[in-house]
Amino acid sequence: MKIVLTGGGSGGHFYPLIAVASKVKEIAFEGKLVEPKIYYLSSNSYNKGLLSRHNVYYKWVPTGKNRLYFSFLNFTDIFKIILGFFIALYRLFIIFPDIVFSKGGHDSVPTCLAARVLGIPIIMHDSDSIPGRASLLISRFADRIAVSYEESAQYYKNKNIVAYTSQPIMDSYLPEITFERLYNSGRKTILISGGSQGSVVIND
Repeated sequence: MKIVLTGGGSGGHFYPLIAVASKVKEIAFEGKLVEPKIYYLSSNSYNKGLLSRHNVYYKWVPTGKNRLYFSFLNFTDIFKIILGFFIALYRLFIIFPDIVFSKGGHDSVPTCLAARVLGIPIIMHDSDSIPGRASLLISRFADRIAVSYEESAQYYKNKNIVAYTSQPIMDSYLPEITFERLYNSGRKTILISGGSQGSVVIND
């Protein structure tokens, strides 16, 4: 089996993809199946060491971003998206995977469009409570949609293919079964939550 992972722009897209790749390989090992070949198509490898440790092959696919505010980059990025589509089309034709798994973000658009043209099934996962524009675009031709929040399903037109699965997390980041959090009397607990640039501001 061959699987293509796509999505990017931040760690919020990348690390869940690694979690999925790790779990797929674990299931194959436990079921004594042939280890699947997994590829990652994106404009940036993000973490080459992690890809290598999980035997995920990286293939470069350029892309652009459609900003909601005025920017001259919007004009040049159109050509990047078109270029990315044709490169993704070529790469997918050579690999011809059984499935494309998209994590969203602007990096996933060229690969998913190319998969649609080639008739390759697409599964997408969205971690946000309110889907981004890339996810909404891909959802129009995705075969299955997974969400981290149950309320996210309302934003997708075809709710029959939406499943609430929660967020893919690598086993190495999960606490032990015996994990117990001890709270000291009189001390307050602070939860810091946010992604990408948002968490930087909060942490600072």
